[in-house]
Amino acid sequence: MIDINHLLKKKWYFQGFNGTPSLLYGPAFSMIRDMPELLGFGYSACIEYFEKDVCYYLYAWDDLYAILDKLLEHYKNDKGYLDYLLKENERICSEVLAEYKQIGNKNWKNLSAEELFALWKKSDRLYAHLLAVSHIVEGFTLTTENRIRELIEVEFGKDFLDKILLLTAPPRHSFLATERYELCLIAREIKLESKGATKKIKIHQEKYYWKLNSYTSAKIVSVEDFMTEIEEILAKNIDIDKIIADYEFLPKQILKKEKLRQTIKSEELLTLLAINDIIFSIHDRRKECMTQAIHYLDFLMAEIGRRFNLPLYDLRYIRASELDQLPNIAEELRSRRERSLYVVLPGGKEALFIGDEAENLFKTLEKTDAENKSSVEILRGNCASPGKVTGIVKICRGEVELGKVNDGDILVACMTQPEFLPAVKKAKAIITDEGGITCHAAIVSRELGIPCVIGTKIATKVLKDGDEVEVDANHGVVTVIARKAPMRR
Repeated sequence: MIDINHLLKKKWYFQGFNGTPSLLYGPAFSMIRDMPELLGFGYSACIEYFEKDVCYYLYAWDDLYAILDKLLEHYKNDKGYLDYLLKENERICSEVLAEYKQIGNKNWKNLSAEELFALWKKSDRLYAHLLAVSHIVEGFTLTTENRIRELIEVEFGKDFLDKILLLTAPPRHSFLATERYELCLIAREIKLESKGATKKIKIHQEKYYWKLNSYTSAKIVSVEDFMTEIEEILAKNIDIDKIIADYEFLPKQILKKEKLRQTIKSEELLTLLAINDIIFSIHDRRKECMTQAIHYLDFLMAEIGRRFNLPLYDLRYIRASELDQLPNIAEELRSRRERSLYVVLPGGKEALFIGDEAENLFKTLEKTDAENKSSVEILRGNCASPGKVTGIVKICRGEVELGKVNDGDILVACMTQPEFLPAVKKAKAIITDEGGITCHAAIVSRELGIPCVIGTKIATKVLKDGDEVEVDANHGVVTVIARKAPMRR
């Protein structure tokens, strides 16, 4: 067992979302192995804590700031460094997805157990390599979010909010926005009773069948699922033409953004905005490619589970190095799903803690104070998408809770992921614990035109299902109007 006492003294950033080790352990190794190999700098440690498919991904603050310093240093010495990062990321992602397609063409059922293990390990290694560049995202976004906002406020004064939203607007469409746009084009054809729409739905499904994959599992979106989505769009009389027009407005928005950028005097702000544009593109490509990669990892794991008659939800807690211990490790995997903490250090060093030991270590790392969060009535975060609404809170800590969100509810989450999209579309507003300018909630809320407050830190701890809140995203403030009365026993 390796010594992790030095890690308990560090300050950590906690990123919470739903996830499992089989789909997140490769990225952990990528932070301390693939990123340094490619870029010459990276993370000194990664910690992941799991509790029934909810994950907390821990980043050391000293690592985050060290990565920011390296990024700024490289950009200062070479203005072409950002283009290098972007092109390297595109190259790696393209090569990895091509290899995954070859893996997908194999007949997995004809492979021996040893061959199947080797194929999963290869898939996991590709998954880690996929992220070699993109781990710079957190090193930039988590350390500069507030600084960018401060500099824009100084530059433009009291009208800074609109300027923040424009200057930090994505330089390209996210893959989710593109999928929605293309689906709306098909929906418009169906509405107009145009011929050939059915064939286009099939093509759309083949292109985006993976869009709802998550860090917990893979799922295939069928032609029927996409057809149902279109039927809902038409039944709700959603303004399809506006969605299409807004998507196609991007070139004009970019020109407007560039014109505003030319008025900025602060060199620091110009530098951060230039990096932010590249970071968005890398971040979105990472999300798109990871979502596709999960298809191969999880369905391969499902085949392994079938061979050994093991539940897939337990098997997702295994490490690649332990596959040859199946089925003898099955009982321990079940315990890991309850509570487990995984540590990855340079040189391939790793540690695993289970049960009470894992929970106690997590609490030590978290350094949770004893404040009664239920007494907090006003939460503050950052505006990701403007607007002011009132509604009923629905807390979603994982994918299994998304079904409780009804039309007009306020979705509250640690952070949103692509699989949250069906619930996000029903929500009147979004509130998150985590997130920065380029996070999923920020991007999707802007595209859907709903208010969003990100980075409150404590929303999922303070708020409860049924609470009524006012979301003033213009000022990044969430106010509790009424608490849901506790159930009587």
